[in-house]
Amino acid sequence: MARGQAAARCQGARNQVTAPRLFLVAPEGVAAAQLVSCIKAACEAGDVASLLVPSAVAKDVTAAAQELGVAVMVSGEARDAARAGADGIQVEANTDDVAAARGSIGKDRFVGAYAGGSRHFAMEAAEAGADYIAFDQKAASVGGEPIIRWWSDMMEIPCVAFTPVEPADLDILLPQKPDFIRPSDAMWQAPDLARLVVSALMQRLG
Repeated sequence: MARGQAAARCQGARNQVTAPRLFLVAPEGVAAAQLVSCIKAACEAGDVASLLVPSAVAKDVTAAAQELGVAVMVSGEARDAARAGADGIQVEANTDDVAAARGSIGKDRFVGAYAGGSRHFAMEAAEAGADYIAFDQKAASVGGEPIIRWWSDMMEIPCVAFTPVEPADLDILLPQKPDFIRPSDAMWQAPDLARLVVSALMQRLG
């Protein structure tokens, strides 16, 4: 999948949309068929942009998700993403991992980086070529400033509020301007729950 094609799926730049899009994170240990059913239900209920999947199920999930217009990232090695035909990989946000991922996967696929609550790792990852940064938005703020707010005010690279979000969290989170938010992991229990979880978020997003 060419990066340009994936970018069309993954539109999240804050100059393009006013509300964050959904970034699904599939858990380990769930059968591929169940994941696909839940992804389909989520897409029916809301604006799903991206999906992060474990490498073990990447080959079985990627094509089905892409057919729904979802950009697929793999948590694993570059070769896992390539074999699955995925749109990219997500790694830990340190310079070596991001640079190695970019070198391995090339310029035609995405590299995402998880920085947790570290501003330092986020900046390093951006400099090393990450296409988006995923944060633990509930990590301790610095000087009272939430990390998502800090990033969105300073940087153009999109950010993901990576800690699962409930509708009640949005009153605090939305003013911080995340580009993507992660729904509750309850969505992976069954398609009906996926539809319910995503619908509840979309109602609050307007």
